[in-house]
Amino acid sequence: MLPTLTLIVPDLNPVLATRGGNDTDSSHWPNLARLAGRGVAARRAIDARADSLHTALLDALNLRNVAERYPSAAVMRTGSTNERAEGFWLRVQPMHFIAGLDRITTVVLRGAGRMTAAERSALAPVFAGHLQSTGLELHAVADEWLLRSAAPLRLETVTPEFAAANPRSEILPRGADAGAIRRLMTEMQMLLHEHPVNQQRQARGAPVINAVWIHGEGMLGDVPPVSLPQGCGEDLYLRGIYRLHDQTAGAKPADAKALLAQLHGPTVAVIDAPDLDVLEARWLAPLARALLTGVITKLTVMFDEWQVSAGRTDLFKVWRRERPPLEWAAC
Repeated sequence: MLPTLTLIVPDLNPVLATRGGNDTDSSHWPNLARLAGRGVAARRAIDARADSLHTALLDALNLRNVAERYPSAAVMRTGSTNERAEGFWLRVQPMHFIAGLDRITTVVLRGAGRMTAAERSALAPVFAGHLQSTGLELHAVADEWLLRSAAPLRLETVTPEFAAANPRSEILPRGADAGAIRRLMTEMQMLLHEHPVNQQRQARGAPVINAVWIHGEGMLGDVPPVSLPQGCGEDLYLRGIYRLHDQTAGAKPADAKALLAQLHGPTVAVIDAPDLDVLEARWLAPLARALLTGVITKLTVMFDEWQVSAGRTDLFKVWRRERPPLEWAAC
Protein backbone atom coordinates (compact mmCIF):
# COMPACT_ATOMS: atom_id res chain seq x y z
CA MET A 1 0.00 0.00 0.00
CA LEU A 2 1.11 3.56 -0.68
CA PRO A 3 2.87 5.18 2.31
CA THR A 4 0.69 7.72 4.09
CA LEU A 5 1.46 9.26 7.45
CA THR A 6 -0.78 10.53 10.24
CA LEU A 7 1.10 12.47 12.90
CA ILE A 8 -0.69 12.94 16.25
CA VAL A 9 0.70 15.75 18.43
CA PRO A 10 -0.75 15.64 21.97
CA ASP A 11 -1.11 18.75 24.13
CA LEU A 12 -0.28 21.26 21.40
CA ASN A 13 -2.87 23.97 20.85
CA PRO A 14 -2.06 26.06 17.74
CA VAL A 15 -4.23 28.98 18.89
CA LEU A 16 -2.50 29.34 22.26
CA ALA A 17 0.89 28.63 20.70
CA THR A 18 0.61 31.47 18.18
CA ARG A 19 -0.91 34.21 20.31
CA GLY A 20 1.22 37.09 21.47
CA GLY A 21 3.89 36.97 18.81
CA ASN A 22 3.93 35.57 15.30
CA ASP A 23 0.25 34.69 15.15
CA THR A 24 -0.30 36.03 11.61
CA ASP A 25 3.16 35.43 10.17
CA SER A 26 3.17 32.40 7.86
CA SER A 27 6.95 32.64 7.45
CA HIS A 28 7.50 31.64 11.09
CA TRP A 29 6.10 28.12 10.54
CA PRO A 30 6.22 27.92 6.72
CA ASN A 31 5.64 24.20 6.31
CA LEU A 32 2.62 24.13 8.61
CA ALA A 33 1.19 27.21 6.85
CA ARG A 34 1.81 25.66 3.42
CA LEU A 35 0.19 22.35 4.34
CA ALA A 36 -2.85 24.16 5.75
CA GLY A 37 -3.18 26.51 2.79
CA ARG A 38 -2.68 24.05 -0.04
CA GLY A 39 -4.35 21.13 1.70
CA VAL A 40 -7.25 21.13 4.15
CA ALA A 41 -7.35 22.55 7.69
CA ALA A 42 -10.39 21.63 9.79
CA ARG A 43 -11.52 21.73 13.37
CA ARG A 44 -12.24 18.42 15.06
CA ALA A 45 -15.19 17.98 17.42
CA ILE A 46 -14.58 17.54 21.15
CA ASP A 47 -15.90 14.15 22.24
CA ALA A 48 -17.62 13.94 25.61
CA ARG A 49 -16.39 10.42 26.35
CA ALA A 50 -12.87 10.33 24.85
CA ASP A 51 -10.20 13.03 25.17
CA SER A 52 -8.67 14.69 22.11
CA LEU A 53 -5.72 12.29 21.88
CA HIS A 54 -7.87 9.18 22.12
CA THR A 55 -10.39 10.62 19.66
CA ALA A 56 -7.57 11.38 17.22
CA LEU A 57 -6.28 7.82 17.51
CA LEU A 58 -9.73 6.34 16.93
CA ASP A 59 -10.16 8.58 13.88
CA ALA A 60 -6.70 7.75 12.52
CA LEU A 61 -7.29 4.01 12.97
CA ASN A 62 -10.83 4.19 11.49
CA LEU A 63 -12.37 3.02 14.78
CA ARG A 64 -14.41 6.09 15.70
CA ASN A 65 -17.72 4.43 14.78
CA VAL A 66 -17.00 1.63 17.28
CA ALA A 67 -15.44 3.79 20.01
CA GLU A 68 -17.53 2.11 22.71
CA ARG A 69 -15.37 -1.02 22.28
CA TYR A 70 -12.30 0.91 23.45
CA PRO A 71 -13.04 2.50 26.86
CA SER A 72 -10.09 4.69 27.80
CA ALA A 73 -9.06 3.28 31.16
CA ALA A 74 -9.36 -0.41 30.26
CA VAL A 75 -7.46 0.06 26.99
CA MET A 76 -4.73 2.05 28.76
CA ARG A 77 -4.40 -0.72 31.35
CA THR A 78 -3.99 -3.19 28.49
CA GLY A 79 -1.31 -1.00 26.94
CA SER A 80 0.60 -0.73 30.22
CA THR A 81 0.71 -4.47 30.98
CA ASN A 82 0.54 -5.86 27.43
CA GLU A 83 -2.25 -8.12 28.67
CA ARG A 84 -5.98 -7.70 28.13
CA ALA A 85 -7.42 -5.78 31.10
CA GLU A 86 -9.97 -7.71 33.13
CA GLY A 87 -12.68 -5.97 35.13
CA PHE A 88 -14.06 -2.46 35.24
CA TRP A 89 -11.60 0.45 35.00
CA LEU A 90 -11.67 4.25 35.35
CA ARG A 91 -9.14 7.08 34.95
CA VAL A 92 -8.22 9.51 37.74
CA GLN A 93 -6.92 12.79 36.34
CA PRO A 94 -5.48 15.60 38.54
CA MET A 95 -7.14 18.95 37.85
CA HIS A 96 -7.15 22.61 38.80
CA PHE A 97 -10.53 24.15 39.69
CA ILE A 98 -11.16 27.89 39.76
CA ALA A 99 -14.25 28.90 41.75
CA GLY A 100 -16.33 31.69 40.21
CA LEU A 101 -19.55 33.42 41.23
CA ASP A 102 -21.85 31.06 39.36
CA ARG A 103 -19.67 28.17 38.18
CA ILE A 104 -16.39 26.35 38.63
CA THR A 105 -13.87 26.59 35.82
CA THR A 106 -12.14 23.30 35.08
CA VAL A 107 -8.51 23.57 33.97
CA VAL A 108 -6.72 20.58 32.45
CA LEU A 109 -3.09 20.43 33.61
CA ARG A 110 -0.75 20.38 30.62
CA GLY A 111 2.82 21.14 29.70
CA ALA A 112 4.75 22.65 32.58
CA GLY A 113 1.60 22.42 34.71
CA ARG A 114 1.41 18.63 34.54
CA MET A 115 1.97 16.63 37.70
CA THR A 116 5.56 15.53 38.10
CA ALA A 117 6.63 11.97 38.90
CA ALA A 118 7.69 13.08 42.39
CA GLU A 119 4.29 14.71 43.03
CA ARG A 120 2.50 11.61 41.82
CA SER A 121 4.61 9.42 44.12
CA ALA A 122 3.83 11.69 47.08
CA LEU A 123 0.06 11.69 46.50
CA ALA A 124 -0.44 8.05 45.48
CA PRO A 125 -0.21 6.57 49.04
CA VAL A 126 -2.66 9.19 50.31
CA PHE A 127 -5.26 8.29 47.69
CA ALA A 128 -4.60 4.53 47.88
CA GLY A 129 -5.18 4.53 51.63
CA HIS A 130 -8.43 6.45 51.27
CA LEU A 131 -9.70 4.04 48.62
CA GLN A 132 -9.32 0.90 50.74
CA SER A 133 -12.94 0.97 51.91
CA THR A 134 -14.49 1.97 48.59
CA GLY A 135 -14.13 -1.18 46.47
CA LEU A 136 -11.75 0.73 44.20
CA GLU A 137 -8.03 0.11 43.79
CA LEU A 138 -5.51 2.67 42.57
CA HIS A 139 -3.01 1.63 39.89
CA ALA A 140 -0.16 3.85 38.74
CA VAL A 141 0.76 3.33 35.09
CA ALA A 142 3.38 5.59 33.47
CA ASP A 143 2.15 9.14 34.17
CA GLU A 144 -1.46 8.08 34.70
CA TRP A 145 -3.65 6.86 37.54
CA LEU A 146 -6.26 4.18 36.92
CA LEU A 147 -8.91 2.77 39.23
CA ARG A 148 -10.08 -0.83 39.17
CA SER A 149 -13.57 -1.45 40.50
CA ALA A 150 -14.44 -4.71 42.19
CA ALA A 151 -17.78 -4.64 40.33
CA PRO A 152 -19.06 -2.94 37.16
CA LEU A 153 -20.44 0.52 37.78
CA ARG A 154 -23.56 2.04 36.22
CA LEU A 155 -21.92 5.29 35.35
CA GLU A 156 -21.54 7.84 32.57
CA THR A 157 -18.83 10.49 32.70
CA VAL A 158 -17.28 13.11 30.44
CA THR A 159 -13.63 13.96 29.85
CA PRO A 160 -11.90 16.88 31.58
CA GLU A 161 -11.57 18.61 28.20
CA PHE A 162 -15.32 18.43 27.68
CA ALA A 163 -15.87 19.56 31.27
CA ALA A 164 -13.64 22.59 30.72
CA ALA A 165 -15.73 23.66 27.72
CA ASN A 166 -19.23 23.14 29.15
CA PRO A 167 -21.36 24.34 32.08
CA ARG A 168 -20.98 22.46 35.34
CA SER A 169 -24.58 21.19 35.19
CA GLU A 170 -23.69 19.10 32.13
CA ILE A 171 -20.43 17.57 33.24
CA LEU A 172 -20.85 15.75 36.56
CA PRO A 173 -21.01 11.93 36.54
CA ARG A 174 -24.46 10.48 35.91
CA GLY A 175 -26.05 7.09 36.46
CA ALA A 176 -27.12 4.85 39.33
CA ASP A 177 -23.59 4.75 40.79
CA ALA A 178 -22.74 8.38 40.06
CA GLY A 179 -23.42 9.54 43.62
CA ALA A 180 -20.59 7.43 45.04
CA ILE A 181 -18.16 8.67 42.40
CA ARG A 182 -19.14 12.30 43.01
CA ARG A 183 -18.58 11.84 46.73
CA LEU A 184 -15.22 10.23 46.04
CA MET A 185 -14.17 13.18 43.88
CA THR A 186 -15.12 15.53 46.72
CA GLU A 187 -13.24 13.45 49.30
CA MET A 188 -10.12 13.33 47.16
CA GLN A 189 -10.38 17.08 46.73
CA MET A 190 -10.30 17.42 50.51
CA LEU A 191 -7.17 15.28 50.67
CA LEU A 192 -5.45 17.68 48.28
CA HIS A 193 -6.26 20.75 50.37
CA GLU A 194 -3.02 22.23 51.77
CA HIS A 195 -1.03 19.11 50.86
CA PRO A 196 2.74 19.84 50.74
CA VAL A 197 2.72 19.02 47.03
CA ASN A 198 0.52 22.03 46.41
CA GLN A 199 2.60 24.27 48.62
CA GLN A 200 5.61 23.39 46.47
CA ARG A 201 3.65 23.98 43.26
CA GLN A 202 2.54 27.39 44.48
CA ALA A 203 6.13 28.28 45.32
CA ARG A 204 7.24 27.65 41.74
CA GLY A 205 4.19 29.30 40.17
CA ALA A 206 2.44 26.15 38.96
CA PRO A 207 -1.35 25.77 39.29
CA VAL A 208 -2.28 23.84 42.40
CA ILE A 209 -3.79 20.37 42.09
CA ASN A 210 -7.00 20.99 43.98
CA ALA A 211 -9.27 18.35 42.43
CA VAL A 212 -9.36 15.11 40.49
CA TRP A 213 -11.62 14.12 37.63
CA ILE A 214 -12.80 10.52 37.30
CA HIS A 215 -13.75 9.40 33.79
CA GLY A 216 -12.96 6.93 30.99
CA GLU A 217 -15.00 4.17 32.61
CA GLY A 218 -15.72 0.75 31.16
CA MET A 219 -14.71 -2.84 30.69
CA LEU A 220 -13.54 -4.65 27.59
CA GLY A 221 -15.91 -6.81 25.60
CA ASP A 222 -15.46 -8.66 22.35
CA VAL A 223 -13.24 -6.83 19.87
CA PRO A 224 -13.70 -8.13 16.32
CA PRO A 225 -10.39 -8.43 14.44
CA VAL A 226 -9.34 -5.54 12.22
CA SER A 227 -6.17 -4.85 10.30
CA LEU A 228 -4.51 -1.73 11.68
CA PRO A 229 -1.96 0.49 9.93
CA GLN A 230 1.59 0.56 11.21
CA GLY A 231 1.60 2.31 14.61
CA CYS A 232 4.42 4.09 16.44
CA GLY A 233 4.51 5.69 19.87
CA GLU A 234 4.57 5.07 23.61
CA ASP A 235 1.03 6.24 24.31
CA LEU A 236 -0.77 3.60 26.41
CA TYR A 237 -4.06 3.91 24.54
CA LEU A 238 -2.32 3.38 21.20
CA ARG A 239 -0.42 0.36 22.49
CA GLY A 240 -3.54 -1.03 24.15
CA ILE A 241 -5.57 -0.94 20.94
CA TYR A 242 -2.82 -2.74 19.05
CA ARG A 243 -2.50 -5.36 21.79
CA LEU A 244 -6.26 -6.03 21.69
CA HIS A 245 -5.87 -6.82 18.00
CA ASP A 246 -2.79 -9.00 18.55
CA GLN A 247 -0.61 -6.45 16.82
CA THR A 248 2.34 -4.44 18.09
CA ALA A 249 2.97 -0.71 17.97
CA GLY A 250 6.54 0.35 17.31
CA ALA A 251 8.66 2.57 19.51
CA LYS A 252 8.19 6.34 19.56
CA PRO A 253 10.39 7.86 16.82
CA ALA A 254 12.90 10.50 17.89
CA ASP A 255 12.38 12.64 14.81
CA ALA A 256 11.10 12.60 11.24
CA LYS A 257 14.24 10.94 9.88
CA ALA A 258 13.83 7.99 12.25
CA LEU A 259 10.13 7.76 11.41
CA LEU A 260 10.71 7.79 7.65
CA ALA A 261 13.33 5.05 8.00
CA GLN A 262 10.73 2.63 9.39
CA LEU A 263 7.83 3.57 7.13
CA HIS A 264 6.23 0.56 5.40
CA GLY A 265 2.84 1.77 4.22
CA PRO A 266 0.03 3.64 6.03
CA THR A 267 1.40 4.74 9.42
CA VAL A 268 0.00 6.43 12.53
CA ALA A 269 2.55 7.96 14.92
CA VAL A 270 2.11 9.72 18.27
CA ILE A 271 5.04 12.10 18.70
CA ASP A 272 6.45 14.62 21.18
CA ALA A 273 6.52 18.26 20.06
CA PRO A 274 6.28 20.73 22.96
CA ASP A 275 5.80 23.74 20.68
CA LEU A 276 5.33 24.73 17.05
CA ASP A 277 9.02 25.56 16.60
CA VAL A 278 10.01 21.97 17.43
CA LEU A 279 7.17 20.59 15.31
CA GLU A 280 8.27 22.69 12.34
CA ALA A 281 12.01 22.02 12.52
CA ARG A 282 12.14 18.41 13.70
CA TRP A 283 9.09 17.04 11.95
CA LEU A 284 7.30 19.13 9.33
CA ALA A 285 10.32 20.38 7.37
CA PRO A 286 11.65 16.87 6.54
CA LEU A 287 8.16 15.40 6.18
CA ALA A 288 7.10 18.13 3.75
CA ARG A 289 10.15 17.27 1.63
CA ALA A 290 9.22 13.60 1.80
CA LEU A 291 5.70 14.46 0.68
CA LEU A 292 6.97 16.59 -2.20
CA THR A 293 9.31 13.86 -3.45
CA GLY A 294 6.72 11.07 -3.13
CA VAL A 295 8.31 9.21 -0.23
CA ILE A 296 4.89 9.63 1.37
CA THR A 297 1.73 10.39 -0.57
CA LYS A 298 -0.33 12.06 2.15
CA LEU A 299 0.49 13.80 5.43
CA THR A 300 -2.07 14.47 8.17
CA VAL A 301 -1.23 16.33 11.38
CA MET A 302 -3.71 16.09 14.28
CA PHE A 303 -3.59 18.59 17.14
CA ASP A 304 -5.90 18.89 20.15
CA GLU A 305 -8.95 20.05 18.22
CA TRP A 306 -7.59 20.66 14.72
CA GLN A 307 -6.37 18.70 11.78
CA VAL A 308 -4.25 19.65 8.76
CA SER A 309 -4.03 17.27 5.83
CA ALA A 310 -2.38 17.47 2.41
CA GLY A 311 -1.63 15.05 -0.41
CA ARG A 312 1.40 15.25 -2.66
CA THR A 313 -0.54 16.85 -5.51
CA ASP A 314 -1.83 19.54 -3.13
CA LEU A 315 1.68 20.92 -2.71
CA PHE A 316 1.74 21.87 -6.41
CA LYS A 317 -1.31 24.12 -6.03
CA VAL A 318 0.92 27.18 -5.87
CA TRP A 319 -2.01 29.54 -6.42
CA ARG A 320 -3.28 28.74 -2.93
CA ARG A 321 -1.85 31.07 -0.33
CA GLU A 322 -0.29 29.88 2.89
CA ARG A 323 -2.46 29.96 5.99
CA PRO A 324 -0.79 30.56 9.38
CA PRO A 325 -2.14 28.64 12.40
CA LEU A 326 -4.26 31.34 13.97
CA GLU A 327 -6.10 31.93 10.70
CA TRP A 328 -7.38 28.38 10.40
CA ALA A 329 -7.29 27.22 14.03
CA ALA A 330 -9.51 30.09 15.21
CA CYS A 331 -12.28 29.23 12.74
